[in-house]
Amino acid sequence: MSDPQQAAPRPPWSLRLAGICWILAGVVFALTPLVAALLLRSQYVSLRGSAFRVADLADRFTPEQFVRLEPYLADFERIEAAVGDASGWALLPILLFYLCFAALTLACYLPLGIATARGVTWVRVVATVIAALGSTAVFALWQAFAAFSWLPLKALSANHLGLVLIALHIAGIVFAWLPSANAYARERAASRLHGAQAQAGPVSQTPAVPAAQQTHRR
Repeated sequence: MSDPQQAAPRPPWSLRLAGICWILAGVVFALTPLVAALLLRSQYVSLRGSAFRVADLADRFTPEQFVRLEPYLADFERIEAAVGDASGWALLPILLFYLCFAALTLACYLPLGIATARGVTWVRVVATVIAALGSTAVFALWQAFAAFSWLPLKALSANHLGLVLIALHIAGIVFAWLPSANAYARERAASRLHGAQAQAGPVSQTPAVPAAQQTHRR
């Protein structure tokens, strides 16, 4: 008798691509807040450096030709002082919150993507529901942040990662439900049924006792 595990079909390429798309979606989802924070800090450092470089050239111009930068430099210094004061109690909770968010995101997406790529058919149903709900939530967030796209903030460019995330979700759903993936699910179900029947063996049949004999025994 052949081993049922050896007769199980191999996962098609469509399920492997679906799993890869969902794994990448989890990575992008986890890194988006970090990318936005890095872009915001990069823009702040750039603006601060530009302001102080212009301040160094102030003595080359007359007061009528030069805009007074003292208020702007004072704002930079006040912001830096506020961030420095908050670093002892605010930045640490924010960092811990982000690490928990990234860990939960990866813990949700990575197992689903790996299991889908390995051909676990019921996982694609769960992953499809999560991807559909996630795409809806990401699209709502993308629209909310797109309303502030007129602001000169580099951090808002991280909002475009939401479109990448939606595309990965949709691609994973499409790959997971292609005809080849559906045929594989049917073959896998048939293989499991055949294996269960082979392990159970032939069912022994006990001859029925006629009703007359049962009455006579009583």
